[in-house]
Amino acid sequence: MMHTRHGIRGIAASCAVVTVLGITAVPAAAENTDNEGQADFRPDQWGLASIGATEMWEETEGGGIEVAVVGPSVHEDHPDLRDNLTVDTGHGDNSGNMDLGTGMAGLIAGHGHGMDADGGVLGAAPSAALLALPTGDDVDGAIRAAAADGAQVVVLAETDADLSSATEAAVDAGAVVVGPADGGGDPNVLTVAPTDEDGQLAGNTADASEIDLTAPGDELYTAGPDMSETQVSGAPYAAALTAGGIALLRSAYPQLQPEQVRDAVLEGSQQGPGGVPALSLTDAQAQAAGVAQDIPVIDEDLADEADQGSQIPVWVWFAAVGAVLLFGILALVMWVRRSTRDPYGVEAERREENEEIAAARAAEEQPARRQKGGRRRKPRKG
Repeated sequence: MMHTRHGIRGIAASCAVVTVLGITAVPAAAENTDNEGQADFRPDQWGLASIGATEMWEETEGGGIEVAVVGPSVHEDHPDLRDNLTVDTGHGDNSGNMDLGTGMAGLIAGHGHGMDADGGVLGAAPSAALLALPTGDDVDGAIRAAAADGAQVVVLAETDADLSSATEAAVDAGAVVVGPADGGGDPNVLTVAPTDEDGQLAGNTADASEIDLTAPGDELYTAGPDMSETQVSGAPYAAALTAGGIALLRSAYPQLQPEQVRDAVLEGSQQGPGGVPALSLTDAQAQAAGVAQDIPVIDEDLADEADQGSQIPVWVWFAAVGAVLLFGILALVMWVRRSTRDPYGVEAERREENEEIAAARAAEEQPARRQKGGRRRKPRKG
C-alpha cells in the first residue's frame, strides 16, 4: 500500500464547467472576500447550516475521525484540503477526473485556504482526516483497505455494483458506510438522496424505497478543479455531506458502534420530501447522547498500554518474581539473625561482670605499687 501526501499554498483563479456521471458542476462566484481579497464561500454554504453541522462545531469539528472516500481521484494539492488528506494509490492511480472526488472531499473535511480557514470552503467536519482511495476495478479491495486502516466512516461515489461482502466487512470493522441512493440496494450502506435548498428532491433520484435518508445536494459550494472552488449537485455530494455529519457524531460519541450511529441518524431525522427522512444532526446528536450515556468511553491509550503489557515475555515475569523472592529471603535471614542475637541478655551480663572484675583487680594492685616505692628518708641532724 502506497500513501502520498502533498501540500501547496498557492490558489489558481480559473474555474471549469464539467459534467461527471450525470452530476453537474458550475463555476463558483461569490462577492464575499476575506481580508486578503480571497473569495470566502462559507456564508453561502447553506448545506452546513441546514443539517446542523455549524451547531455541532461548538462541541467538535470531527477531530480524531478518519473518513475514507472510495472510488474517485482527489486533487491532493488543493489548498482547502491540504494537511487533511492522504491518498492511497494501492487500488488505482490518482490520475482520473478529480472533480467528483475533490468535491466530495471538500464537503466532508474542507478547511478553507490554510488551516486558519481564511477564505475557501469548509466541510461538515473540517478537523477530520481524509483518506482517498482512487480505484480502477478494485472497489471491493479499497473498501476493505479503508476499514483495515481504521476509517470510522467510508463514503462511496457509487453503490450500483454488488459490494455487499466488502461493505459488511467494513461495518464489522467499525465503520459507517455511506453512499448515494442510485439503486444499489446494499443493506450495509446508508443511502442518501439529494435535496435542494427548499428541501425538495433534486435531480434524478432513486425510488423512495431505495432511499434511507436525504441531505442537501444541490448547488453546494465545495473544493473544485484547478485548486479553486465550485458549485456541485448530485447524490454523491449529498452522501459526502452526510458522511461529514456522521464524522461529527462519531467524534462526539466514540463509544457508539456503527449500527448505533446509523440508528441515531435515522431516528433523529426530520420529515423529508415524500416521507423520506431528512438529515438533522441536532436531533441525531440528541439520540446519540441518550444511547451513549450508559456506555463507558474506552481510553485507547490505556488499552494500548495494557496490550503492550500482555506481550511481555514469560521469562521476564519469572526473573522479576525470582528477584522479589530472593530479596525477601535475604531480608528474612537478616531479621532472624538480628532478633536471635543474645535474646536473653547473657552476653551483655557477662560483659558487665568482666568489666567489674577488671575494675576490682585494678583497685587492688594500685596501693601495692605505691608501698613498694614510697619509703621516705629521715633528715640528718646537724
